[in-house]
Amino acid sequence: MHDWILKLTGATVEPGSTVVDMTPRVHEGVEWGWMILLAAAFVAVIWFSYRWLPSELSRTRRVMLIGLRGLFIALLLGLLLRPVLVLTMSREIQRTLLVLVDSSQSMTLADPRIAPEDIQRAAIAKGLLDPTKGLAQPLDEGKTAELREMSRTNVLRAVLRNERLNLLPALSEKFEVVPFTFGLGGQVRELPRARQIESSENDPDSARKLTLADFPWVDTLGAPHAGTALGDSLREALNRKRGQALAGVLVLTDGAHNSGDSPRVVAQTLRDAGVPVYFYGVGITSPRDIIIVGMDAPPTAFLEDELLVHVRVRSQGLQGENGRLILTLNGETVAEETIPFGKDGERRWPLRFKTNVVGEFDLRAHIAAREDETDPGNNEASRRLRVVDEKIRVLFVEQAPRWDYRYLQAVLMRDRRVEVKTLLLEGDPSIAQEENSPYLEKFPETKKELFEYDVVVFGDVDPSRISISQMENLNEFVSRFGGAFVMIAGRRHSPQDYADTPIADLLPVEFERATVGGAEPEFDQPIHVQLTARGRGDPMLNLAGEGESNDAMWAAMPPIYWVAPVTAKPGATVLMVDPARDTRQGKLPVMAQHKYGLGQVLYVGTDNTWRWRRNVGDRYYTRFWGQVNQRMAQQRFIGADKRVQISLDNQNYNVGDRVRVYARLYQEGYEPSQEEVLRGVVTTAGDGDGQSEVPLKVVDGQPGLFFGEFVAPAAGQYQFHLQEATDQKRDFTVAENSLEMAETAMNAKLMQDVATLTHGRFFREENLHLLVETIASKPATVGSRLELELWATPLYFLLILFVVTVEWVLRKWSYLK
Repeated sequence: MHDWILKLTGATVEPGSTVVDMTPRVHEGVEWGWMILLAAAFVAVIWFSYRWLPSELSRTRRVMLIGLRGLFIALLLGLLLRPVLVLTMSREIQRTLLVLVDSSQSMTLADPRIAPEDIQRAAIAKGLLDPTKGLAQPLDEGKTAELREMSRTNVLRAVLRNERLNLLPALSEKFEVVPFTFGLGGQVRELPRARQIESSENDPDSARKLTLADFPWVDTLGAPHAGTALGDSLREALNRKRGQALAGVLVLTDGAHNSGDSPRVVAQTLRDAGVPVYFYGVGITSPRDIIIVGMDAPPTAFLEDELLVHVRVRSQGLQGENGRLILTLNGETVAEETIPFGKDGERRWPLRFKTNVVGEFDLRAHIAAREDETDPGNNEASRRLRVVDEKIRVLFVEQAPRWDYRYLQAVLMRDRRVEVKTLLLEGDPSIAQEENSPYLEKFPETKKELFEYDVVVFGDVDPSRISISQMENLNEFVSRFGGAFVMIAGRRHSPQDYADTPIADLLPVEFERATVGGAEPEFDQPIHVQLTARGRGDPMLNLAGEGESNDAMWAAMPPIYWVAPVTAKPGATVLMVDPARDTRQGKLPVMAQHKYGLGQVLYVGTDNTWRWRRNVGDRYYTRFWGQVNQRMAQQRFIGADKRVQISLDNQNYNVGDRVRVYARLYQEGYEPSQEEVLRGVVTTAGDGDGQSEVPLKVVDGQPGLFFGEFVAPAAGQYQFHLQEATDQKRDFTVAENSLEMAETAMNAKLMQDVATLTHGRFFREENLHLLVETIASKPATVGSRLELELWATPLYFLLILFVVTVEWVLRKWSYLK
């Protein structure tokens, strides 16, 4: 019945569609009141027209004439009602299968295949072994050489070109296959689709199944992307095809994920949408690789210092073996150590060397590459080091000669790297009047006097002895001039009496007035301080000598007996805590630091560090305060002219990153420069070649502060300076993006987790032949509606003409006008 209705009305539907329901209706805008009046008028006209028919007409003929006239009028009314026949149809379609192909740089890795099962997998991918018989098949030894170092992209191409697997044609028979490549977020690119050729009515034999040759994009697969955002790419592909009936997502990848949202989080969205994710894992799970992740070293060191460098080394698949870690300075070996490799993971290795020459150097750590490594190019790290022969100018301000003051002043005066001036507020004024006295009579009153120092240390100082203008100068000394400030807490004044002062803004901790000191009882219980994770990794707190354990040394450190009750500010780095006392921000801070503007601030929350001398004398105490002074003064010793301050937002960049530069320029007397624009210069470190200019514009409302940015150039060592001050330079390093090479193992765990969460499956070469039959191929039913406007069809007008004609013939037959 449905077919002849479609034929009579001339309607066409999509092939495969079935009409499941028909519903007649009229136009929604019909005024039924007028239609009823119109119908009544027509009935009246018909009644009057045929009331006076001749009596000799039979009743049957009379009824036929009235009926034909009524039908004609009804058809005319139908033009006003505009009747529509609504057809509800359903059609079965192929579901869509999204295929995501990893095109990140980790796919270029040529995995050195040593394990027999990894060689077997490569052989299955190449079509040298039957994909249905697993990993127990014999393999010709003569063919293993070409399999040992196939890149992951080549393995993937081989799988997709494997005639035994025939994956893409087989999937295309069951699904609408939509291929993509992906890398970082926003780099999802749809590839050309291969479409099945259907038979035509004129040529039933014209149908042709797809073959491997119909997927030319396989041969163009590359790996240009510098990172992998697996979670973001899954979400983007899903959003592009949202609303379509999806059979699932097939991801061909090594499982690397180093950017964007976690795939496990995105998997929850896919599961809720009923979209399973299937993975084919490319690569090997336990590659042998040595990766030097980074090197922690100060940018500046002092002549004849013993410099501590920490090298972060990650190893994979090398448990029980050793490597030789070598540290060089301008190519000359200054330290080396044989390091054992344990379980897969990262370890920090300390190396020490003595600086014997003043100058700028390339500090490089490396381990010789092994023949069986996955990536021999990630075995080194380097950075610039400046060695200076200058003194740190320290201003030490203390209220009274308490114990910590006595020992700390002695340490500072004995340190050959330090030139210290002391202001003892409750001391005899005459001590400052002696010739070459290390004491001052008063706190510096002008910026010029204050800014001559590199580090200012406050003990338990009464803030009433320091004016507000002097505090503001100190704040500017740190924030704008790049100076360093250290506060050592005390029981009388510091830090509680500094609430609501410019110095309180400097500190990395928060406190309330009158909560420290007098309100705090004397402690007689020992406090064994504990380094935080950040503290354990900070060279400033590494007091261990050669062959000693820093953790063991701090665990054996004599206890202290008082800590000021404070909480860490958001963003502050807590280095040391009292593990027995809690605050709203965690354990009670004993030592915390943060960057304040261009400078550094360190807070020491106890006046008991002198107790660390017990049984060992100055061994640890001297090293601790020496390393504190050196760390805090580094910012000022990167350049020579203290009136020029340059700050980069980082020291290490990847190619293409934005490098942001702040510069502060002072005139004589340390007044801000009135220039509007400064010219910055980027040069290659060492030879100064390849100069490029960077304009720095003054920051609105902040005279003397300038800002500029530029794109990190090609990989290498660089320096930035101002044309107005060529001797003030900042070193920075640009490297190729190493996100992809930081983890070379195939991440099977991640792929298995996402597949399980979404009710998909993870495949390797040995079970890849089950992929096509694993993905459910139940067709999707798509509903649609078709509205046939009956009143506008030729059939409707033919029907009107037919009724009028029949009535005319019948009237003529009855001898009527």
